Amino acid sequence: MNRLTFLLSGEHPTIPSSEVIASLEAENYEHEIIEELDQVLTLRSPDADPYTLSRRLGMCHWIGEHFCSSRPKDLIESIGNSDLIDFLPQSESIAVRVKRIGEHLLEIDTQDLSKKVADKILEAHDYEVDLENPDNEIFVILIKNKCVLTVLRARIDRTEYQKRKPPKRAAVHPSTMQPNFARALVNLARTPREGTFLDPFCGVGGILLEAGLLGAKVIGVDINSELIEGAEDNLRDAGVSEFDLQVKNAKDLEIESVDAIATDPPYGRQASTGGSELEEIYESTLPTISSSLKLGGYLCISAPSELDLEKIIENHPLKQVEKHKQRVHKSLTRNIYVFRRETN
Repeated sequence: MNRLTFLLSGEHPTIPSSEVIASLEAENYEHEIIEELDQVLTLRSPDADPYTLSRRLGMCHWIGEHFCSSRPKDLIESIGNSDLIDFLPQSESIAVRVKRIGEHLLEIDTQDLSKKVADKILEAHDYEVDLENPDNEIFVILIKNKCVLTVLRARIDRTEYQKRKPPKRAAVHPSTMQPNFARALVNLARTPREGTFLDPFCGVGGILLEAGLLGAKVIGVDINSELIEGAEDNLRDAGVSEFDLQVKNAKDLEIESVDAIATDPPYGRQASTGGSELEEIYESTLPTISSSLKLGGYLCISAPSELDLEKIIENHPLKQVEKHKQRVHKSLTRNIYVFRRETN
């Protein structure tokens, strides 16, 4: 398998594609980006396993094997020139589906295009067509001025994230992130499966939960004992067994060499700051947070947009590698930063 296409969720303009790249790095898969379009990322990777990636990703719909990208008028010819027919087992059934992204290529009749693509494939072999439960789903994605042809290899089970939405958990807090977004932060931190993960402002454990379900051994710290109790309830309820929860101020951390850190410090009206001013929270805790991270490990941390976190980290052994802006609601915009620990 060499070329993969990811159909991204579109929930944020930059985080979904960055999550894919971070997940590839966490799995130590070689990769090279071929093309990045709105909600569609195509890359080359000689060793990436779509199923493994589908178990990680939070802001992606599915992963397919890429065969060609072309202008609409050249699509049928491009299919003939690709190795799609050789790839499809002749004993298996197929279905062709057309997916339009947003308002792109509105002049194209999707049903007509689906039939033309199917007819071209059926010229080569009399495949069984099964629209309900096919062995192979062939997608044509309409995006900008292109048609991207791919064969589905793995779906992300987004219903599992729906089951873990905050109101459905044993313990609830109003500032808890949605589970697929929390999973994206865990992935942006390049969290290894079976690695060690830390959230120094864990609250009721929304981010810890996603890291634990990924397979990491999780460490959660919070100054509020009631929130720690809630985190334990949520982790146990989800079947996460390897965790260490501590009632402690993050500035007093005594943890060394974790593989990854992702955290959403308390800065909104719904969050408890323990009486600390916003800037003080970051300035007083970043020394212990950064020293808890192993050399080469990643920290993913959120901060309100009015806070100059880039200036605060100048004296810490952290190098900024990513920054994403997110509007939470009309009175709060936050930045999602990813830092890499560079020195001891």
